[in-house]
Amino acid sequence: MWKVIYIAKDFLLARNLEKVLKEKGIVTILNQLEVGKNELYGNVEILVPKCEIQEAVDLINQVLICNDDFLDDDD
Repeated sequence: MWKVIYIAKDFLLARNLEKVLKEKGIVTILNQLEVGKNELYGNVEILVPKCEIQEAVDLINQVLICNDDFLDDDD
């Protein structure tokens, strides 16, 4: 069973977080909830298998707290 662990503000942030999770061996699914004028904008759910929720949440929190670059719009 898949669970939403984070809702990213745009596709670029979601892809960056997905990359971090995949580097640690955590399988992810991205689900874009809405599409703005540009398909890169709009909320994106990050889903992981239920058995990997805690590890994935810990990784995302660590990345977002320690690395402000993930939140910058100027990628």
